[in-house]
Amino acid sequence: MNGRVALILAAPDDLSSEVVGRELARRGCPVVAASAADLALARWFHAPDDASGTTVVLPDGRVLDDAAIGVVLNRLDGPDLPQFAQAPAVDRDYAVAEFSALLASWLNSLGAPVVNPVGGENTWAPALHPLGWHAVALQCGLAVGDFVVASTVRGGACAGLDRVGGSAWPRGSDVAGWYRSPLGGAALGWVWVFGDDCGAGVDESLAVGCRAFVRALGLHHAALGFVPANTRNKGGLRLVEVETRPPLDDAAVAGRCADWLASLVLASGESTS
Repeated sequence: MNGRVALILAAPDDLSSEVVGRELARRGCPVVAASAADLALARWFHAPDDASGTTVVLPDGRVLDDAAIGVVLNRLDGPDLPQFAQAPAVDRDYAVAEFSALLASWLNSLGAPVVNPVGGENTWAPALHPLGWHAVALQCGLAVGDFVVASTVRGGACAGLDRVGGSAWPRGSDVAGWYRSPLGGAALGWVWVFGDDCGAGVDESLAVGCRAFVRALGLHHAALGFVPANTRNKGGLRLVEVETRPPLDDAAVAGRCADWLASLVLASGESTS
């Protein structure tokens, strides 16, 4: 390796981060793990417009220096500011807003890849309304499932439909309900996208659409859940789930992720040499 580290930002109990971290270490890639609380309690020297960049001194004394970071695996799922745990709600909200802005400024100013990047209205994870990702998927050549966005379920308006709640995307909907046709017991088939890698055995035409879709969402990796297309769209698959912070604790998936992250660390060193 080139001396740069893979920085993993995740909750302390995030098993996926532990497994990927071990796989990276096996490949000779140094790993530094930090939680949201670690970052909140750290000492910051943030200068995004300065050549020296940002230095973060974690509570245990570890130092994060921009120049030493080769890639960031961002799996943070929310803020954690222990020093404001007993503060009035208005103060906690203000602190979260300020810290979120600091975190976004730092990660967006890094020269190293951040996967997945922060952005939009949600600092902690890439977000897009479900209507949006369906439209983007169609533009990228992926078939999608039928859906209904309902403002009310009175009178059995959504009878026979399944309420969607398997991922963060439908739950982020700003309407009363997000429903789709029943999957009919069909098992989800997952395509794990890591950069340009969609995994062995994925049809190239499907892989092209998956790669384009993930890029169009402003992401670097995601897990895409497909089911067989319905009778009105014979052949192929339809996209019904999008996971932007998918579990990575499966050995094969973690290995692919680690290979990809290690390659990004190597590339980051070459780009500055």
